[in-house]
Amino acid sequence: MGNYRYVNTRLGTFNTRRFSNGNVLPLTAVPHGMASFTIQNEKSGDRWFYSPHSKSFEGIRLTHRPSPWMGEYGNLVITGQRGKLFFGEDERWSAFDARGCILEPAYQRGYVYRDRYTFELAPVNSGAKIRFVFSEEGENRVNLIGDDRTEFVLSNGGWVTGYTTSSANPVPCGELREYFAVRLDVPFTAAFGKNAVSLLFSSKRVEFGLATSFLSEEQAKLNYRREIGEHSLEELRDSAREEWERYLSRVQIEDGDEHRKAVFYTCMFHAFLWPRRFYELDEAGRAVHLNMQTGEPAEGVMYADNGFWDTYRTLFPYLSLMDAPLYAEMAEGFLNYYRESGWLPKWLSPANVGCMPGNLIEAVLADAVVKELVPKGLAEEMFSAMLKDGEVPSDDPATGRVCLEQYRKYGYIPYPSAKESVNETLDCCYGDYCIARAAEKLGKKDIAERYYGYARNYRNLFDPATGFMRGKDEAGNFRKEPFDSYRWGFDYTEGSAWQSSFSVYHDVAGLDALYGGKLREKLDELLAAPVYYDVGSYGAEIHEMSEMAVEGSQCAISNQPSFHIPYLYSELGDVKRTAELVEELSALFSDGFEGLPGDEDNGSLSSWYLLSSMGLYQMCPSRPDFTTSVPLFRRMTVKLSNGNELVIDRARYDAERMNSHVAYADVMRGGDLSELIGRKKEKKA
Repeated sequence: MGNYRYVNTRLGTFNTRRFSNGNVLPLTAVPHGMASFTIQNEKSGDRWFYSPHSKSFEGIRLTHRPSPWMGEYGNLVITGQRGKLFFGEDERWSAFDARGCILEPAYQRGYVYRDRYTFELAPVNSGAKIRFVFSEEGENRVNLIGDDRTEFVLSNGGWVTGYTTSSANPVPCGELREYFAVRLDVPFTAAFGKNAVSLLFSSKRVEFGLATSFLSEEQAKLNYRREIGEHSLEELRDSAREEWERYLSRVQIEDGDEHRKAVFYTCMFHAFLWPRRFYELDEAGRAVHLNMQTGEPAEGVMYADNGFWDTYRTLFPYLSLMDAPLYAEMAEGFLNYYRESGWLPKWLSPANVGCMPGNLIEAVLADAVVKELVPKGLAEEMFSAMLKDGEVPSDDPATGRVCLEQYRKYGYIPYPSAKESVNETLDCCYGDYCIARAAEKLGKKDIAERYYGYARNYRNLFDPATGFMRGKDEAGNFRKEPFDSYRWGFDYTEGSAWQSSFSVYHDVAGLDALYGGKLREKLDELLAAPVYYDVGSYGAEIHEMSEMAVEGSQCAISNQPSFHIPYLYSELGDVKRTAELVEELSALFSDGFEGLPGDEDNGSLSSWYLLSSMGLYQMCPSRPDFTTSVPLFRRMTVKLSNGNELVIDRARYDAERMNSHVAYADVMRGGDLSELIGRKKEKKA
């Protein structure tokens, strides 16, 4: 089974509202699939409806949940039952064989005790083939149960069709409909309940396909015929396994640590789940998606379930190495959202959700432009969309930049005008740099020069007296109450001054200059600081505080704002110290239920591990190079998206002599990465 055998979908699945060990689900889906499936143990209105320790089973859950914090949409529960009909969670649940249950990327299998049936599932892009085998003939059932407004009907040709409007987040068109098309391979009768249907039959064994569409019932049937058709469950399982293996086989590891291999390949699995494909193919094979603004079909590709504030840092840089054509298609999908809405999205689930600071899709698009992943025409259009972010104020806080006019007026966002003003400002500065890089690439020198100037605004919030970035009011005064570097919130996002003050990815040399050339000493101070926090404006402990405390460091690699911190040493010329930290922090990843040291957030945490395993980190997406470290495995062979092979041999690295940067273009040529990185030039005596 190749590298597929290493994937443990339960890794990082033991989570609560108070503590995250990944906040992932054990998903069964094809790579970037539109539909994914998991087990629902105990929903009861809670977004944490799966636990690897639970012995109860409420059904197989069709889910589109990017994270518990974001919620989900288009969800449906599929379950078997014998005898008397129960739809409710409290009545239908049963003990199941949790220990023997198989949950793989391409296959599920389990046994439910009370109703005495085995379930199996194999995924396709828009749905799955499912099999129930009961212990005996009689009153056996397949139940389909939705939330909110869900309707089912029997239609011609033996189809069971319907739709659900379930969505945790609003959509501009007012209603999001996901359509279902289901066919059983045995005769049945139907009983309808609120948001549910029960399909009753007498045979012991039933197979049925489920396909979905966000466009129409007819499209759901087309998806069914195209993806499921007359294929057996075993054929679809094998096809999904082969598709996963094609991705996972792009990296071959020679190392005796089997547990670390399991972490690596499971992280690859996570990285190739997101963003989710959100377009379908019409009768003519053309890409069609739901226009969220009008609720009507529109031509072109679309991707969803992605928070750019999280994923720009690692997931997209990783995809630029491993699947650049897919990255380009995703970027075009995001541009389609701009074409239809007038604004670049901040968080897609599946429509734009205006949360988190800045508008970091600017980094994703700028990196695609600078790395020449997209053709010139698209690059120009993407640049226009980015420039609108930088030039045009929005009257909707969910779109555009926060307090853009004040940012341009003062060179920072005043804290009375916006919460998390330090992070909002620093993300705007970095976004300005991304716009400048794209402008320079496209020959727009005047715009590039202006935006490079804006990118230096981070200096306006630096307080030399404390050595931290701090919030200022409109008069230029730092926040007056006694400053506490351990206090979370107020001017900072999911952290304190410690986690937020080093977010100057585009000008580490300039940041070092603010510290009088002693940024290294400040980083040392961070690592030696006590694991203390004041809940600040949050008013109570949030899970990121708890995870930092358990991790045991203010570095807090458990959350995205700290991803770059270990690599700042390498930026300052000390690759060895970065390598030591990366080795230490990578040990926080394990192959168990508590396997990830924080929120996964759509592949971003996994991609940090994947890149770090290769000895690479893109400090500044839109600048086409990687900051270097020492790889984690003895030897890796990586098949890059252009077909070239990259060899990463740990024994050939000398952290005290290697260069701290390597160009993206050089990496993509393949060869021995240690040779591509080269050696520092010896200083003359």
